[in-house]
Amino acid sequence: MASNGHRSGGGRPATSNEIIINASGGETRVALLEGGNFTELHIERERDRNVAGMVAKGRVTRVLPGMQAGFVDIGLEKAAFLYVGDYLDDEGLLDGEDEDRRRRFRRGPRQVPRIETLLQEGQEIIVQVAKEPIGTKGARITSHLSIAGRHLVLTPWSKRVGVSRRIGSDRERRRLRDIVTRSRPKDLGFIIRTAGEGIRDADIEADVAYLAAVWEEIRAAQTGARAPATLYEELSLPLRAIRDFANGRTRRIVVDDPAIHEKMQRFLDRFVADPKPKLDLYQDTEPLFDREGLEARIDENLGKKVWLKSGGYLIVDQSEALTAIDVNTGRYVGKRDLEETVLKTNLEAVQEVVHQLRFRNLGGLIIIDLIDMESAENRDKVYRALQEALRSDKARTNILKISELGLVEMTRKRTRENLVQQLCEPCSFCEGRGYVLSAETVAYKLLREIRKDLPRFGGRQIAVSVSPRVGEMLQGPARRALAALSEQLGREIEVRTRPGLHQEQFEIEALDEGPSVAIAVPWLESREERAAAEAARRAAADAARAAAAEQARLAEAARQAPPEAAPAEPVPEIAFEVAAITPPADPPAELFEVDASTETPPAAPVDGDREDSILPRLQNSEDS
Repeated sequence: MASNGHRSGGGRPATSNEIIINASGGETRVALLEGGNFTELHIERERDRNVAGMVAKGRVTRVLPGMQAGFVDIGLEKAAFLYVGDYLDDEGLLDGEDEDRRRRFRRGPRQVPRIETLLQEGQEIIVQVAKEPIGTKGARITSHLSIAGRHLVLTPWSKRVGVSRRIGSDRERRRLRDIVTRSRPKDLGFIIRTAGEGIRDADIEADVAYLAAVWEEIRAAQTGARAPATLYEELSLPLRAIRDFANGRTRRIVVDDPAIHEKMQRFLDRFVADPKPKLDLYQDTEPLFDREGLEARIDENLGKKVWLKSGGYLIVDQSEALTAIDVNTGRYVGKRDLEETVLKTNLEAVQEVVHQLRFRNLGGLIIIDLIDMESAENRDKVYRALQEALRSDKARTNILKISELGLVEMTRKRTRENLVQQLCEPCSFCEGRGYVLSAETVAYKLLREIRKDLPRFGGRQIAVSVSPRVGEMLQGPARRALAALSEQLGREIEVRTRPGLHQEQFEIEALDEGPSVAIAVPWLESREERAAAEAARRAAADAARAAAAEQARLAEAARQAPPEAAPAEPVPEIAFEVAAITPPADPPAELFEVDASTETPPAAPVDGDREDSILPRLQNSEDS
């Protein structure tokens, strides 16, 4: 990253301009057209008090040594912020110190006193609003008072005459300084604005008289005022437009309100030198901004994507910390080679970037992500084009060289809310995040919530109310998960879609009565009850962990034990029951007659020596 920086404070090119003022319905809008291009839009509303440039008598409410700053009540909604460096004048001295002390102070090195030595709570001081309240921040104030006129700026504490650096001619600078020195009160200082170049002596003297009269009114109001009190307020927006934008190159000023037209005409006659710009009163029925084609261009420039004429586009992303602007080729494909295509896109982009900075009034830290360029020469071309484009911007800017990554780091002075802050508010649907949970995410989140409270819903009919997109998801990709949950519940879950419901919201409703469920309400329990409940909970958790550990140990032991041998099959035993045989008694002789001559056949063996014998065969030695 290049370490050297470039400061640009203006040097506006000689381009004709037009001022279009729409003042109706409690809102005043001023459009500045330069060379036919809609370059700036300023808005002021009746309920939004313009406090930039206001001079007030305030009361110190807090002194913060750790921040070297304080807070001052000047009558606004929020206390204003005062840094210690803003409570000293340009020479480093306190407001109102005499010239002798200034000379003595110049001899030594600059040493800023600590805030606690300068301010105390309850002290009343004269301050001016340097920056309007922006967002959640209060106004920033300073004691360096400066009252702007048509050609001059009054600096009451400095007592010197300065000339704008943009006036390059030494002869003109000497002429202007001599006029102001000759006509000013000796105790007031002035700075000659760029608009004073070439102005007649009488116009400069009239401006000195006007600013001196304003200062006297401030001093008179200060005397009897009790803090917080307003001592001076800036001009209304239409008159500031004449003071700040009208010059010799202004072709015309158009306003659509007769009362404001009259006020502007008086202001032109009193403070604007000849040749005066033409002031027209618009009286047609068609709205002025529509007639000039400005309304549609306001809407276009509020978008995140800004198209370039070549087909490329910018993405403008504003955040609290910084503004990032991304450059893309888009539909532009070029003609010869990639480097030439990138160069042309970047050259066109830096012109549009400066236009967006001015139109949206973007300030603070700004990062421009250009398309990467291989050639260092091309990077220098784009950097010089950015410098040249910034010459048309009145706001003070500080830019660094384009880095090797194609990034430009720059700052732009921020004095009021940007256009998005003025016209827009955070999205009520996404609450300013820029995104919402997807319908699928909400669907599964709903199912998790039901599953978490399943014991309460067990056996009860329930219905869920969701947005239409979430309902489609529950009946589509999440249908199986919903059916499985219904099975666990024991009842079907009814899905109802409600068109007005936010996508991230859902409602779960039980349709029938169920058993009462004890719900712990910790903040209604006594300390002893909470301690007992906590002890019981821990004991139950310990018991559950011990049971789980024991079960795991038994499972591990069973897994590591060797397998047991299978028991031998027992041999069936055959029991024999031998009945005792009792020989019969000898029959009477007379019953039997034995024939001795007849042979008795031998008795048959017990087993009959058959294969189907019921007795087991015993092996002898021969069989073995």
